[in-house]
Amino acid sequence: MKTVVSITGIRPDFIRMKEIFNLLDKNFNHILIHSGQHYSKMLSDIFFKELNIRKPDYNLNIGSKKNEHFHQLGNLSIKIIELLRKEKIKPDLIIFLGDSNSVASSISLKKEGYKIAHIEAGMRSYDKRMLEEINRTVCDHCSDFNFVYHKDYKINLLKENIPNKNIFIVGNTIKEVVLPIKNELVKKKKLNNFILADIHRPENFKYEIRLKKILRLLNDYKRYYDLPVYLIAFSRTVYFIDKYKCNLGEIRLSKLMSFKEYLKYQYNSFLIVSDSGTAQEEPAILNTPVITPRDFTERPLSMKNNCSFLFKLDNCRESFNNSIKYIDKVKNNKIKINSTWLGTGETSKKIIKILKERL
Repeated sequence: MKTVVSITGIRPDFIRMKEIFNLLDKNFNHILIHSGQHYSKMLSDIFFKELNIRKPDYNLNIGSKKNEHFHQLGNLSIKIIELLRKEKIKPDLIIFLGDSNSVASSISLKKEGYKIAHIEAGMRSYDKRMLEEINRTVCDHCSDFNFVYHKDYKINLLKENIPNKNIFIVGNTIKEVVLPIKNELVKKKKLNNFILADIHRPENFKYEIRLKKILRLLNDYKRYYDLPVYLIAFSRTVYFIDKYKCNLGEIRLSKLMSFKEYLKYQYNSFLIVSDSGTAQEEPAILNTPVITPRDFTERPLSMKNNCSFLFKLDNCRESFNNSIKYIDKVKNNKIKINSTWLGTGETSKKIIKILKERL
């Protein structure tokens, strides 16, 4: 039986790998390694139990409040190779998902001669300020299997001279995770009585002007729609809010949530304001519009399919007016949120089939 090692390190990626893990266990000698990039209970432990994800075989514990991205990458590159050697693990494939610091360890592993697979390949924002953009590009170019969500992402890879034989269109794993939960949520009427905000990207919270503009924007939505605004209290975002002495106005801070609780809030929100990449996907399945305060996005299909609106902070007045038009069109059914670009909900089965045929 072929040996497949999966390396995953952050909450969104474990969630997206849920069904992959199950099928890898059934079809291969699967070794699940937690890089430990996310290490707090709410960002790691709780969703293993909540989503019935089995315990990892190893945890490399690279995450810490004091560790920056280069500490994480350096430590992981050393620890993963030392682990494989010490435990005499000889994988036929090492598989990653996403664009966290963990996937950048594909450089060291590729140099050691291991075969690499990358789920969520081909996404590009072309914004090199984003650590994620660097991570995913590097991993794509180290990978023997590039599993992309949509044909547009395949085009991105072909433009970068990645061989066609290494690229496979499979859809997005998030659909198979969210759909069963959605089926339970829709049994109750959508509340539509609050606005949910999630701001956690460094290119937003580290810059005082951008952070203050986003907080003003949230207050503008609060006043325009006369709805309470709940901002999820990510520790780094709150740290910079305090550092810059930002005025929250009427914004209420909300605790971190488990994944199912977060989906429940997404479903019941009138509107979501988020700089998260995944928040351009999950709410689309739940039919909730999203405002994305970023200059660029690696998910342009979200905008093309009316799932989100890209809010440019360098022109807040025009962006605000256009965002209101977008929201009103969604709420009045003049345009439809379309989640078909995320696939059919059978991504994990497609990936396992390809790996069984080609490994």
